[in-house]
Amino acid sequence: MKHLRIPLLALAVYAAAHASGAPRPSNAELARAENAIRSAENAGATDHARDLLDRARGDLAAAQHDWQDRRWESARRRIAETEAAASAAESKAKAMAMTRQADEWKREADDFERRARELSPQAPQ
Repeated sequence: MKHLRIPLLALAVYAAAHASGAPRPSNAELARAENAIRSAENAGATDHARDLLDRARGDLAAAQHDWQDRRWESARRRIAETEAAASAAESKAKAMAMTRQADEWKREADDFERRARELSPQAPQ
């Protein structure tokens, strides 16, 4: 019976350690979420998608808190939410930049057209 106690105790410890079911998110997963936020910031999300960027930052903070509390499944879900919100913020910021660029090109085209009309001889009426 003594020989049976040690394997049973080891099995109980192993089962308790893995009772949460979900594996621990890696540091690389947390780093990827942080990088997604940085990428959104670099794309101009601070100015053009602050709501989404703030959501991503809040999700990351919650993921880190869950990670520290060993709530792996919740941490993993929050990491995914962080990446989704950061990606949306980056996309929105890039779309705003493209819209600004298109508006600038339209103004330039209108200006060239106006200049061309001014330089071309007026047709006799």
